[in-house]
Amino acid sequence: MARKKTGTIVTLPDGRMQAIISLKDGSRKRLPPFPKGTSRAMALERTALHAERAIAKGTVGRKRSVPSPRESGMDKWFTQWIQAREARGFTAVQENRAHFAMHISPVVGDTHVKEWTRDDLRSLSRHLDAKVQGKVLSWKSAINVWATATKMVGDAAESKHDGIRCRTDNPATGVEGPDRGDDVGEQYLYPSEFLKFMECAEVPEHWKQIVALAIYLYPRDAELRSLVCRDLDLEHASLRITKALNRRTNETKATKGRRSRSVSIEPNIMPLIKLMKGNRPASDPFITNMPSERDMARGLRRWLLRAGVDRHELHHRTPTTRPIRFHDLRATGLTWMAIRGDDHLKIQHRAGHTDFATTQRYIRMAEAVREGFGDPFPGLPAEFNRSAEWIGVSRSGRNSAESERGGRDSKPSKAQEDAQTPRKTGVPDRPATQRRELSVRMLIADQLAIDHETCGGMYSSGRLLDAGLAHHLLGVALRGMADRAALRGFATGEPRGQA
Repeated sequence: MARKKTGTIVTLPDGRMQAIISLKDGSRKRLPPFPKGTSRAMALERTALHAERAIAKGTVGRKRSVPSPRESGMDKWFTQWIQAREARGFTAVQENRAHFAMHISPVVGDTHVKEWTRDDLRSLSRHLDAKVQGKVLSWKSAINVWATATKMVGDAAESKHDGIRCRTDNPATGVEGPDRGDDVGEQYLYPSEFLKFMECAEVPEHWKQIVALAIYLYPRDAELRSLVCRDLDLEHASLRITKALNRRTNETKATKGRRSRSVSIEPNIMPLIKLMKGNRPASDPFITNMPSERDMARGLRRWLLRAGVDRHELHHRTPTTRPIRFHDLRATGLTWMAIRGDDHLKIQHRAGHTDFATTQRYIRMAEAVREGFGDPFPGLPAEFNRSAEWIGVSRSGRNSAESERGGRDSKPSKAQEDAQTPRKTGVPDRPATQRRELSVRMLIADQLAIDHETCGGMYSSGRLLDAGLAHHLLGVALRGMADRAALRGFATGEPRGQA
């Protein structure tokens, strides 16, 4: 049965909410914004009513005429310009196309870039200002459109490609761009808020890991997703960031700024990294359970609230602040470095900033909040390290199983190494299958908030499940799809029939 269409609510830059509903032909329509002060519950109710009526009446969207392909000289030049940027590895070409089609072309028409004048660019600047004032465009988006336009005329004057270079002057020089709006500051967590988050039993373990890594290593989201085990040099306590993940193609790309960097690993995060890395192959992704990109900001705010981290500016928008995003965890780590008094150039290098002015934002922020801030980069809670230990054991167990099957780690006999080498994780020296099941029990115990010592003690009977069933139970436990009482029985060593 198809899901009932109830519409979507979006928040405009001025704080008002606007409904988007689906029509009978599958097209989407934006309704007039709701008046200021409308509650979200009321907006959702009205949106669902409008969506139901539109479907019942058979309302369809207006058919947009598809313009026939133009063969103007400007179109040919723009295509060459885009291709040259793609060949150089720039990933913003899709935004460049949208900027030209939606904002630049309506102003300059079919006029070739070699004929653009300073007056044309002034007209574009005024046009963007009008869109910002009409709440059609944010001031930040207007600045990005202006950057595309000025880059086009700049390349038309100075590009090394003969097909792109078509003029001798740059008409954008000295022309004032769109007005800037209020700067929206970066958000950050206090060390006490971070520890409160890490100590909350209701926050999933993988979210705790990701948040800790994002703060203590300060990578960008795309850089964190692309990390593999070989990037972390535990012997020298160093992280090498050389690539990022392209969210559109899911392939690796160069980092922002197109330069690699080395980051010293903070001592208090080193135990967690050692346990997460374990003995896995160097090419394995370091983090295998990253949430969806669409849920990073919402998920972070959701779990912060669950942990009682409810500082107003972290969750509400004001004229000069916005709710915390996942990217702000990186800002948290950089602010903590500045609070600690790290050398400014060292902060710039670790952050990967090409412009020191960007780094100065964090330095100025640190100077304003230094008093009573707390100790940056505190030690992780003992409970979290202990639960992370079982995750490391579980992964080591899976690697052992693959070695026994002749899989990717079949060079040395991992099972023989496990039998000969005492483990340092506190798990008794049991056969690999039994160790794997115990680690699964511990992971389920984490989900059910069962004390680890109790779980381990009640496991002394040695009852075993086959590995496939154990990992199946783990999967449904992590997804919250299993009966908690049955899982509790399995985790604490009750008879198999109860699990």
